[in-house]
Amino acid sequence: MLTRVIILQDLENMQFLAPSPDGDVMFTPFLTEAGMFLSEEEAQETAEMMHVEQFHHFVCYIDASVVLEHRQ
Repeated sequence: MLTRVIILQDLENMQFLAPSPDGDVMFTPFLTEAGMFLSEEEAQETAEMMHVEQFHHFVCYIDASVVLEHRQ
């Protein structure tokens, strides 16, 4: 089953928002490490929390098991 996710990229530093090991949010240059947000609202709130003023969001459809594994 495919799940819709949103990936955010900061247009200033060209890096992706990603979960950090301590449960916070960080930036990564690697798409494979990017965070997967389940809603536009969740993505927008995280971008605001990280003071990202300009960003691009990508909508992707990914296998649900990959999403669950990535969010743990």
